[in-house]
Amino acid sequence: MGLERLYVVAGAPGVGKTTLLPALVAEADGEVVFDTDELLEDGSLIGVPIATMEAAPIWPAYNRMWERIINAVRRAGHPVIFLSAVPDEDELTADVHWAGLDCADALRRTRLEARGWVEEEIEDAMVDAKALRSLIAPRFDTDDQDASALARRILQWVRKNP
Repeated sequence: MGLERLYVVAGAPGVGKTTLLPALVAEADGEVVFDTDELLEDGSLIGVPIATMEAAPIWPAYNRMWERIINAVRRAGHPVIFLSAVPDEDELTADVHWAGLDCADALRRTRLEARGWVEEEIEDAMVDAKALRSLIAPRFDTDDQDASALARRILQWVRKNP
């Protein structure tokens, strides 16, 4: 049983994944688009906090759940675009098309401060952004904040990489 293609577009906090999601969905034509956080409600899944550092021990289970959901959609014949956090180097697999979302560090800081993030959280996001830059190419820039134009650029990349 074959699986359709999987495109993972990774980005550190503050890069604009949540802003990009509806634009990607609107522009998609057969591709199914997911964001790693869209199953969460206030950072929790069925009442269990996921979006905190204290939850790190259960992140592998959360990732396995997403893998099952994505593979079910791929088995049905749909390519999937998955917006995710920055992976660890050992998570980069050859059977996945990887791309990164990036923005200027000053802009990321401004976006995260607007969310009420504290300095330690912002610095963690900056470390993630630096890791992304060393791990993943191609990268798409989100500085201009035109989500529809960015969605079209990403979909162009997806359609050129069958």
